[in-house]
Amino acid sequence: MRATSSSVRRARPLLGTLVEIRATGANTARAIERAFAAIERVHHAMSAQESSSDIARLRAGRHAALDPWTRRVLERADEIRVGTEGLFDCSACDHALDGIAKGFAVDRAVETLQLAGIGAGVVNAGGDLRVFGEAYEDLYVRPPDRPHTLLYLGRIRDCAVATSASALLIDPRRVDARTAPPAASVIAPDCMTADALTKPCLLEPSCAQELAARFGARAIFPGGLACR
Repeated sequence: MRATSSSVRRARPLLGTLVEIRATGANTARAIERAFAAIERVHHAMSAQESSSDIARLRAGRHAALDPWTRRVLERADEIRVGTEGLFDCSACDHALDGIAKGFAVDRAVETLQLAGIGAGVVNAGGDLRVFGEAYEDLYVRPPDRPHTLLYLGRIRDCAVATSASALLIDPRRVDARTAPPAASVIAPDCMTADALTKPCLLEPSCAQELAARFGARAIFPGGLACR
């Protein structure tokens, strides 16, 4: 996606990937710094690798003193677990929130930018993407089985997109592994929902459209069948 001449673009390694923020408006540089601070808060609270994170507390059986943002993610994760009939279940990964926290971080960055008066922008965290404002953006995804290929999926405006690969996908049902598409993309109103829904859509591609529609979203299999 190309930046306009009036936009500011910054990138930083966070959430186990490279996070890029592009925004247009007054006091943009300061707003972007605040957006990165929001992402850092999510990173430190919900990292499965840091011994002082909320994930470490949960794994130790301590549910007190959690960051309020962590509680919000846990509540939404449970809603999606119920809505997908258990296909998305963080307990299957020992309370890891990797499958939803990155999307939440993107949403919080967008919220921070909007509260600062930024009218349009893009936050991209390694494939978890949210676009806000009136301008349209061209959407490309890189299929994991063809890492040197960019697939054009169309134009988007004021929505979120997340893409996940089937590699290392864990089925909460503990059933025998099924043949899953290489990747799934979900377009949703917010990035946390899009991020979480990619996993159920990979596990049950034949009903991915129905699963996504329960949350006002749409599923696409890059390079394969698009759910319409």
